[in-house]
Amino acid sequence: MRPRKPIRRPISQNRFKPKKIKNRLYFIGILPPPSLSQQITQIKQEFADTYGPQYALRILPHITLQNPFKAPPTMEPAFFDLLTSFAATQKPFQVRLNGFGCFPNKVSPVIFINVELNHDFALLHKNLMNFLRKEFGFSHLLARSTFSPHLTIAYKDMTPEQFERAWPDFEHRPFEASFDVNHFYFLRHDGRGWEILEEFLIGSDEDLAASM
Repeated sequence: MRPRKPIRRPISQNRFKPKKIKNRLYFIGILPPPSLSQQITQIKQEFADTYGPQYALRILPHITLQNPFKAPPTMEPAFFDLLTSFAATQKPFQVRLNGFGCFPNKVSPVIFINVELNHDFALLHKNLMNFLRKEFGFSHLLARSTFSPHLTIAYKDMTPEQFERAWPDFEHRPFEASFDVNHFYFLRHDGRGWEILEEFLIGSDEDLAASM
């Protein structure tokens, strides 16, 4: 009795295709110190309780340096290494918060805490945009030259009607605070919220010690 020949099944080409790496969402920003961050979160909560919008409560208080962008997670080590070197060449500075402002868009208005833009702050943003364009190929549309730093209190789920009701209460409401900026942060969206992946020291350890 002859042995049966093995049945040769067609090999699926999918077995040899490398898995496509899904892009993740990132942004680069400045985070206030914990005590100030808690104070800002309390204002967000007060706003939500009084006027309704709650989406901003899901986002940790921050000042955006680079708007959200997509990249493969395999790029993270390169971002970390190069941004560490970049941050070391920059100069620490102080941020001052003063009152409230708004973007009165008809469709999606925003209310925020005003952030005063000083020379060193503007220079950090300009240098970072140039760095991202040169090292990672960011377009001018993605790494924008225009910069309006702010700390958001309400947006996205705030209707124009809610904005019209809330803004007169915040337009002249006083709020003052300041803090030293010695770090900026690289954050990634995990599908539910933003997580801090890396912290970058601005300047040197000596600069950090001098600011304390």
